[in-house]
Amino acid sequence: MNPKVLVIGFVPKAKEKETKTTLRNRQYAEETLAKYDLGETIVCNDPEFRELLPTHDPIIVLVTSETTAQEVKTIKPDSLVYVIQAPSSVFYRKENVEENLAEQDKKFSEAERMVKHYRESSEEERVHFRKFAAMSYNDMYKMIQQAIIGENEELRKSAWDLLMNNDGHSNFVWMRVQLMAEVWEHSKGKQLEELMLMSMERHIDQNTAYKMDNFTDEDGLEYHQYMFLDPFGCDTNHIRRLPFAIKNQDRYAYEALLEKNEIPTNYLRIQVEANAVRKQWDDYLASECVKVKKVLEDWKKDPSKSKKELHVVPWNSEDSNEEPLTERELDSMKNFLKKHDLPAYESVFN
Repeated sequence: MNPKVLVIGFVPKAKEKETKTTLRNRQYAEETLAKYDLGETIVCNDPEFRELLPTHDPIIVLVTSETTAQEVKTIKPDSLVYVIQAPSSVFYRKENVEENLAEQDKKFSEAERMVKHYRESSEEERVHFRKFAAMSYNDMYKMIQQAIIGENEELRKSAWDLLMNNDGHSNFVWMRVQLMAEVWEHSKGKQLEELMLMSMERHIDQNTAYKMDNFTDEDGLEYHQYMFLDPFGCDTNHIRRLPFAIKNQDRYAYEALLEKNEIPTNYLRIQVEANAVRKQWDDYLASECVKVKKVLEDWKKDPSKSKKELHVVPWNSEDSNEEPLTERELDSMKNFLKKHDLPAYESVFN
């Protein structure tokens, strides 16, 4: 069985006189749909989708506005609905294009995964899939919550995976925030310590910090220690100390220790912080790569150009900016571009 997916308002209609922008938008939409295995894909626009929904009975519907999403759920509640960006929105601001493309990829990849799951499911599982799609937010949240706190380990793992590894559907994102907030509110010292450590793992996974040896203060209280890193992976000499919880410590006492050490008093904030720091680092590295690529392109055209002409500051104060790049400077820039933007490096040297 090949599942059906209805795509509403994503592919721009063809016009007699096309501008470069409209051609780009339609090409992007068509290439995106061809990139993912979405089963039998039906492309349409407003208002024809209202007739196509009951006729085709799609398992997934991709829309480009929240208003359309609400209308789709009213007409066809047992279809999963994903809100994606229209091509014009993806390319609206040049500085946000890469971020928009990455976000779009998450949603299409999740839709593709659900299509694959449905295709490989038994008839009974497909019935459950439809019932799941038709659930209200509260019903779905309660179901996942009960599975996570229940005794069935396999069910718990499945529910946790569904909640934590699903960024395509907005409901799961909000459920994740709601569940994490509730867990924090009802936890005691030791559980809060574990949650804080779990959140610092996000920093470690994203290479914005690393774990150091534990620290003990003058009062004998032990701390987990983390060193934050700069975009190049070097120590920033900014250390975060997470206190070990004391036996039978309540939430307020543990939060007071966090405040004393100027640490965000909620592990959700640390996860948001880690994502924000990583994005700042990535944006910075991307801008530096653009500059380095320009220097290397100019150098390749004329290796005799001076540092001054290439707009490069000498590494050593003793070096003259009237001289060409040294081998050390050149190798450093090549390695930087190769490490952080391999396609750009290959475009210069291949």
